[in-house]
Amino acid sequence: MSEALRRRRRRRQPLGVLVGTHAGAVVAVLLCATPIVLVALASVRSSVFSDFSLAAENWTTANYTALLGDPLVLRWILNSLLVGALVTVLTVAVDVLAAFAFAKLPFPGRSAAFGLLLATLMLPVSVTLLPTYLIANRLHLVDSYAGLIVPAIAGPFGVYLLRQFILKIPDSLMDAARIDGASQFRVFRSVVLPLCLQPMAVLAIFVFVANWNSFLWPLLMAQSDDMKTITVGMATSNTQFSQNVNGITAMAMFSLLPMAILFLAFQRYFIRGVLAGAFRG
Repeated sequence: MSEALRRRRRRRQPLGVLVGTHAGAVVAVLLCATPIVLVALASVRSSVFSDFSLAAENWTTANYTALLGDPLVLRWILNSLLVGALVTVLTVAVDVLAAFAFAKLPFPGRSAAFGLLLATLMLPVSVTLLPTYLIANRLHLVDSYAGLIVPAIAGPFGVYLLRQFILKIPDSLMDAARIDGASQFRVFRSVVLPLCLQPMAVLAIFVFVANWNSFLWPLLMAQSDDMKTITVGMATSNTQFSQNVNGITAMAMFSLLPMAILFLAFQRYFIRGVLAGAFRG
């Protein structure tokens, strides 16, 4: 779309529509940013219960210093990064292979299997939580990295998302590769996989964010302090007999950093992938 056409469309919009649109955007930004700003301010104050003042004695970096000096908190952050990274890589790898099979490989019962897979999206997490825990306990995965990672690998949403993209890839591209003597895996690796980088990046962001913010499953699996993730550590370190609100706010701000870095690094793929999915239907 040319710049002249964009200006012409802007001129056609009534002033009330423009004002309402921008006002709504400002309100949405304020609603989303205000809690984060308040937590950020609380994390650098000597006490969150004191009256707000710009005096120097009310501001301190001691909360972050204590946080970085606590080896247990650093272990929680490392656990979250390790679990999130491994789950993301394994989930994307498994989902793209399954999506390719459901989209391009004919086999008996393919439609029924895919329908059954989508049906699991309607199941709440609480329904599968107990059976999954019992299986993990029987396999001696409780309080281990395997218990945090293995049950989270793959998911119906990722398979569905990638399948919709792979369906749009022309079969003629894969047929041409097969005529040249490429195997089925070579077709997947050389033809399909390069075209799926954008949706895979979108899925990777979704999976990493979901696992970084995951609370209930790590709470069940991590029974020792050394195996806790940052979300479980924040929740369990503030108890009835020990409350450190300033430390919790600093930990919360520290936990936001990987999410911000991830989005800034992959926002180009994220936006393109979302837009491509919207236009492809």
